[in-house]
Amino acid sequence: MGSAIGWTLGTLATLAFVGFVFLLVRGGAQPYRAERALAVRLAQDGRPAGAEVLRLDRQPGGDDLFAVPMKLAVRYADATGGKRYTDLHVYIDKELLANFMPGRTVHVRYDPEDPGRVAVDRALTPTEIPAEWRRAAP
Repeated sequence: MGSAIGWTLGTLATLAFVGFVFLLVRGGAQPYRAERALAVRLAQDGRPAGAEVLRLDRQPGGDDLFAVPMKLAVRYADATGGKRYTDLHVYIDKELLANFMPGRTVHVRYDPEDPGRVAVDRALTPTEIPAEWRRAAP
């Protein structure tokens, strides 16, 4: 009887730990999913702008094989000419990181109703290499 209780408590503790880790990982990915979703929306109705990369910082996580989670500090001008600064959380394929080095200009799109909402314009500044190309490469 005692071993059954111990086994049950051990199983519950393991499940609680796995659930906690899942929530941490899922919560850590939230800013990246939000930026990607905003980029999809702004690709349709966002205003284009050029943004100067001020800082590029690697963030914890990522698969280390292709995409790297990065925090990208940028400066851009809205339609009124006002300078805006923001941090973007973006997964960037390792082969494309050179395009995001400080001092470089990247293409962004911002919300005309709320110019503080901005995302990388992936049509003009890709953040990932299509999987088909990776499979075709030697």
